[in-house]
Amino acid sequence: MIFYYLTLLLISISVNKKRDTSIIFSRIFLLLLIYSILVLINTNYFCKPVGFYMGLYYISYISNSFHLLIFILTFIIINFSAFYNRKILSKKLKINKILDRNLYNFRVILYKTSKQFKIREYSLIILFIITGALFLISSNDLISIFLSIELQSYGLYIISTIFRNSELSTSAGLTYFLLGSLSSCLILLSSSILYVNSGLTYFEGLYIITNISDLVNQAKYTLNWYQPYYLNISLLIFSVGLLFKISAAPFHF
Repeated sequence: MIFYYLTLLLISISVNKKRDTSIIFSRIFLLLLIYSILVLINTNYFCKPVGFYMGLYYISYISNSFHLLIFILTFIIINFSAFYNRKILSKKLKINKILDRNLYNFRVILYKTSKQFKIREYSLIILFIITGALFLISSNDLISIFLSIELQSYGLYIISTIFRNSELSTSAGLTYFLLGSLSSCLILLSSSILYVNSGLTYFEGLYIITNISDLVNQAKYTLNWYQPYYLNISLLIFSVGLLFKISAAPFHF
């Protein structure tokens, strides 16, 4: 999807002579969303669970269902937020023909001056955001989770500051960037604690080694090379970083 979008983007820039290039980019993005939905339904929607890239990503029926949901929601959002018309229509209608005094002016203002309608990179930023979201849903490793969250967050930082002349928009984007950097440090800290104490980063390995350690400890043996309580500490730190990243309670202040 990214490759097709960038290719069509370059072609549209070279052959287009109009000023409304942002609308053309958005239309191309909508076509690619439809294409992605059709490919997902026809090929991989009912597939068996499969791992990719040495277990970094895991595709299943549940993950594909959420991918389809993200594609549909993105299609609706782009359809409502990336287009504008350039006409102003004013109509004078008489509600009551007997009383000429009751003359009402109905103006249907179709011209919207919001700045995101004029920014060419708007749909491209949305593309990288949903790409990070798709990777995050299918992640099966701590490394892939961190990379997916950062790919999604960088686009969200730019969307927060899309109104360049607004002081509130600039302060919101800067605050979000600083808190996002703090949460990324917490996520990396929790991942490093897990890796130091287990030597693994993928979820299946952590799940297996935790169950084995619990069984050994129940049998009154101790594992000197792995302590299960490190998993609880790292998960707590990871949850704090993730809640900071999504601004969820009690870290929404």
